[in-house]
Amino acid sequence: MTYVSEALLYLCFAILMGTFIIRLVLESRRPDITVPNGLLLACVIAIPLLSFVPIHQSALLFAKEFETPYGTMIKSILIDIKAGKAWIWTLVASLGLTVLLALPSFRNDKHMPKVGLFITLLLSIWLGYASHASTLYGTKGLIVHSAHFIAVAVWIGILLIAGWFSRNEHHWESFLGWFSPVAIGCFLIAVIAGIMLMGFTTPQYVSSWMLPYGQLLLIKHLLLLPLVLFAFTNGFGYRSMIKKSSGFNPRPWLKAESAAALLVFIVTGILGQQTPPHNVKDTLQSVSPSPLFTSIYRDSYTPDLVLGLHPNLASLLMLAAAFIMIAGFFLMYRSNRLLAASAMGLLASVFGYFALMFGLSA
Repeated sequence: MTYVSEALLYLCFAILMGTFIIRLVLESRRPDITVPNGLLLACVIAIPLLSFVPIHQSALLFAKEFETPYGTMIKSILIDIKAGKAWIWTLVASLGLTVLLALPSFRNDKHMPKVGLFITLLLSIWLGYASHASTLYGTKGLIVHSAHFIAVAVWIGILLIAGWFSRNEHHWESFLGWFSPVAIGCFLIAVIAGIMLMGFTTPQYVSSWMLPYGQLLLIKHLLLLPLVLFAFTNGFGYRSMIKKSSGFNPRPWLKAESAAALLVFIVTGILGQQTPPHNVKDTLQSVSPSPLFTSIYRDSYTPDLVLGLHPNLASLLMLAAAFIMIAGFFLMYRSNRLLAASAMGLLASVFGYFALMFGLSA
């Protein structure tokens, strides 16, 4: 339940962020887009409900462990813990935005996207305030987590809205002319902030692959590969494709890119509910190693292992297969074969995973 709620929470933020940003763009620089107001209201209402799920789970756990009434534990979390305080502010801001979106006079006002975007950014920052990074590293962790989350929400949000809610193919070239640089900028910010977050939470990155958390983090990073492939072709291949075929429709490719992003959201949701392994050896004293790791790792396993990457024939063959899939992805794009390209993008991640796992040794 918590994993699903986290993924849906990220999706709600992306929809709101993308909608408000696109409404700030001139109509001549974007396709005709209509996002139902009911969907925006549902996303705003869902944010405090979905973000309350981990608080509820923690309250149940602590109430049972300390034999304390659930209501008392909830009150303590909301008053004393950063995640609880952040949720209170999230509830207040969400209620305010809900009232504004419900008013027809505000809904049609030209300043509505600015106000909506401002409140969504505040909600994003409060989400960062409740994060592991903020709890452990204070303001520095808050800034890095918020930058990472906002960059991803802007990039994926615009992508989702343009792919699923555009009504025609008008102004696509103008749209991609500004969206591609924005997407590249957001991607770079997300990567830099993500590396910094890993330094906070998972300093022993390769060794962490022994743990379920490390395996999920690796899978998340590898799932970024098809997402980046779609982003590259949509951003830079569109012009050549439209010259080759005037009837080329980019919307299905944008939808496929957003589906790849949803996979990343799902894994991130699962990841967000697990405790990061700041020290792998210590964590293995209380957490069992990942079944994926133990089923693939060929040498003897002990909790004292310090793993590194040492390429061998098996890992190099898997890496070659991954590159073949990447080449196939571009060939399928040029042939406008969406399903085949999507399969090859995912297979590139699968082969990349085995290339890394086969290259592991102490």
